Amino acid sequence: MPASAPLPAARLAVLDRVRRGDQVVNALAAALDISDNAVRLHLGALERDGLLRRRGVRRSGSAGQPAAEYELTPAGETALSAAYPAALAALASAIGSTLSPREARALFVAAGAQLALKAPRATGTLSERARACAALVESLGGAATIATGRGRATLTGSGCPLSVAVRGEPTTCTIIEALLAGHTGLRVTQRCEHGDQPSCRFDLSER
Repeated sequence: MPASAPLPAARLAVLDRVRRGDQVVNALAAALDISDNAVRLHLGALERDGLLRRRGVRRSGSAGQPAAEYELTPAGETALSAAYPAALAALASAIGSTLSPREARALFVAAGAQLALKAPRATGTLSERARACAALVESLGGAATIATGRGRATLTGSGCPLSVAVRGEPTTCTIIEALLAGHTGLRVTQRCEHGDQPSCRFDLSER
């Protein structure tokens, strides 16, 4: 799961121009009024981060070298969209208002379990798997610390990666609870703070 740190404006501009059809270096440089080398620097970073990929080579009738063509990956499309937080919040609110609490929780558990399938299974001691939970929360844009005790650990977050949805429907936290359980095989118990400033808190123990 890729990290969700904000992209620099220049790289967002490159992504946007690729989406609009400027898919080779010289066209991007002309559209953005920057040098070819600056474009190559941004393309390399975006390709490394999985936001762009090469889709082929554009051949020119001139004596120049063939030019690599770029296209957005699904992650690149996501990086340009402002719809996801609002859509998630609306969806979570609709689930909470139309389903019973038990049904809503079951649905969020299923969503978290599906997310867990996309991450490699964490192994090792309880402490090692707890740290893997913290790393996963960090990769989703959260900030997490781990405290360990006898036979248990507690993950405490500064903020919540799903805060925009949790504010309206607190049961949305169950997605993260199920994700961490599926990722590590641990028993995960949610004790999150909700309200206007949600923050994560999960107790972790062996099953």
